[in-house]
Amino acid sequence: MAKYRVQDQGCCEYFEASDDADANRFAEGWLEGGDYDNNETLFLTATLYRLTDDGEERLGSVDVVLPPEEPKCVADAHAWCSPYELLGGVKENPGVFGHGGGVRIKEVCKHCGAGRLTDKWDTNFCDGTQGHETVEYSAADEETLAWVEQQREEVRDG
Repeated sequence: MAKYRVQDQGCCEYFEASDDADANRFAEGWLEGGDYDNNETLFLTATLYRLTDDGEERLGSVDVVLPPEEPKCVADAHAWCSPYELLGGVKENPGVFGHGGGVRIKEVCKHCGAGRLTDKWDTNFCDGTQGHETVEYSAADEETLAWVEQQREEVRDG
């Protein structure tokens, strides 16, 4: 068993692994297992080192993309939609806005008023690459809750 160290900006972990591939898998799991406020896609990076009698050898970066956890809904599942009157955009394509080489798509859940923003051309700030798809969730606010209630009233008045 060889000795290794994985380190991100805030902390590090010393561990043993049978080889570099196992060490890399451990480092990925270590990054994924962190305590994150995970309402948006996260790009995580750490550096992996093999410890030797002469010091340490840098093996390289370990990168993980961690998708967000979808918030709970008052219904069994979210019903995402893009109402023009609430989210804007153009009437033919509500909630969609140009962004770099892609678009940003705004949606709201018609059951609970939570928001979802999908960016089709986001930047990974760990390495500067662009063109990544990310998702960010937001809690309902007064405006979206009023819209949800209005939708409920329209269904009741049907």
